[in-house]
Amino acid sequence: MTAATFTSIAVVPGSRPAAETSRPGLKVAPGAPQRVLLVDDSRSIRTLLKIYLMARSFEYVEAESGEEALQLLEQGAVDLVLTDYRMDGMSGAELAEAMRAHPDTRIARTPILMMTGDPNVSEVRALGQRAGINAFVRKPVSCAQLMTLVDTILPRNL
Repeated sequence: MTAATFTSIAVVPGSRPAAETSRPGLKVAPGAPQRVLLVDDSRSIRTLLKIYLMARSFEYVEAESGEEALQLLEQGAVDLVLTDYRMDGMSGAELAEAMRAHPDTRIARTPILMMTGDPNVSEVRALGQRAGINAFVRKPVSCAQLMTLVDTILPRNL
């Protein structure tokens, strides 16, 4: 297996880290593991993301589709959503739109990192920004780049 590299990584201008955003209903004890929802139709990508993020000791919830992700979000709080852009059914951008329009402010304010392997990166990034994502990364992404981006949008829960 060769090391993954990235060609595009960005925090969306105007987005704020979760610690700076009021998220009613999310009561987390100091030191409690933060929950990350991994949304990708590829099990191997979800597994790779968990390996990459091991240093943060996250608790993971997994969904194979945007529709499943919305159901899981309604069942319990998460601190971050990492979603692929291109999936069967609802895209990552459509998931972000649905989250931002959700009547539950806990869901509407959850930080979203969208990933894509799509060759038309600028179009996908623009769709994500219009949908309200907090950050964007092009796949393949390295462990170090993903950790840096996650640390930027989701500070550690000390």
